[in-house]
Amino acid sequence: MKTQLIAIAGSLALLLLVIDLVRRRRLKEEYSFLWVMTALGLLVLATWLDLLRWVTTAIGGVAPSSTIFFFGLLFVFLMLLHFSVRVSAMERRLTTLVQEIGIRGVGGAEPKPVAAPAPEPRVAVVIPCFNDGAFAIEAVGSISEHERIEVVVVDDGSTDPETLEALEELERFSVGLIRQDNQGLGAARMAGVAATSAPFVFPLDADDRLEPGALGALADALERAPRAAFAWGDYLLFGDGTGRYRAPREWLPWTLTFVNPYPVSSLIRRSALERTGGWQMRAYEDWDLWLRFAGLGLEGVGVQRIVYQRRLHDEARLLTGARGRHQELYAELRKRNEKLFARRDELLAREAPSPWKRLAYPVLFGARTVVPYSVEAFLQRMMMRLGSGLPG
Repeated sequence: MKTQLIAIAGSLALLLLVIDLVRRRRLKEEYSFLWVMTALGLLVLATWLDLLRWVTTAIGGVAPSSTIFFFGLLFVFLMLLHFSVRVSAMERRLTTLVQEIGIRGVGGAEPKPVAAPAPEPRVAVVIPCFNDGAFAIEAVGSISEHERIEVVVVDDGSTDPETLEALEELERFSVGLIRQDNQGLGAARMAGVAATSAPFVFPLDADDRLEPGALGALADALERAPRAAFAWGDYLLFGDGTGRYRAPREWLPWTLTFVNPYPVSSLIRRSALERTGGWQMRAYEDWDLWLRFAGLGLEGVGVQRIVYQRRLHDEARLLTGARGRHQELYAELRKRNEKLFARRDELLAREAPSPWKRLAYPVLFGARTVVPYSVEAFLQRMMMRLGSGLPG
C-alpha cells in the first residue's frame, strides 16, 4: 500500500510539473505530449492494481512495482533514442555548413547561389509607434515564424527621446521604418500597408507581443477560407494584469452591431483592406472596419489558439479616453454603416442568437444608455481573468 501511494504521488507530481513547465513555456509542446502520456500511464497503473498485476504477468515481471519502474526506464530509453537521432541530424547539418564555409573561403570568392529564391512573404506585420519605443523593440523581437515575414514600424510623430533612439536602433538592424507627422493609429497602419506587399496584413500594437507561429496559423486559415476577409484568435493579458480573452469562434454580424468582440490584432486580407479603404476612424477604427466587411457580405474565420499577448501598463488599455465619447462614436459607426444597421432583422434571423441575448444586447450594449462604462469595464476584467468568452 505504501509503494502504491508513493507511485500515485510521484505520477501526480510529474503530471503537474509537466503542465506547469508547458504553461511557463519551459517545455516545448512536441515533448510535452510524451511526458503527459507517460505521467498519465504511470498514474493509471499505480491506481488500477488489477491492470498493473495483469501487465506484470503479461511481461513476465516479478512484482507490480518493478513493472512501473520498467515502463519508466522504457520511457527514458525512448527519449534518449529520440535525442540521439536529433543530435545526429544536427551534426550532419553542422558538417555540411562547415564544408560550405570552407568552399567559400577558397580563392576569396563566394560561389554563386544555386538554391531557388525564397518564396515571397505571405504576411506583413505593421507596427504603429507613438512614444512606445521601449516596447517596440520587444514587439519586433516577438515575431517568430517558420517563413519570411514583412515587418514595418511606423513612427507616428514620436517625440520621446527614448523612443526615437529605439527606432534608430531598429533601423540599424534593417527593420523597415516609416516616419510621419502624428496622424493617428488608423492612418499609421495604412501607411504601413502602403509600404508592404504581402497578401495578408497583421496590425500589431507597439506595446504588444506576438505568439510564435501565430501568423502562419492565421494565414493557413485564410487560405482555407477564400471568402473570409480576416482571421482572428484569442489573446493573453500581461503586465499590470493577467487573463485571457476568448474571441467568438464564429462570424456574428448581428452581435457586431451592438459590441465589437473581435481583436484588433487580427490577420486581414489585403484585398479586403483595399476594397474598404482600411482603418479610417481615429477611434473604434477596427470596429468600423469589421462593420464595413459585414456590409459588403464579407466574413471572418476564427482560429482556436492564442495569437498575441496584450500588455496592460495603465488603465488606458481597458478604459480608454474613447470610452467617454462612446455614444458619439457609436452614432458615427451607425451613420457610416447605415445600410448594415438597417438590415438588423435579417442579420438577427441569420445569426439566430439565444433568446436572452436578443433581449439583453440591445439593452446592455449599443449606445450604452443603461449600463455605465465603469460596470462594463469591471465585467470585462473579470471575464478576462476567468478566461471566458463574451456571453451569448
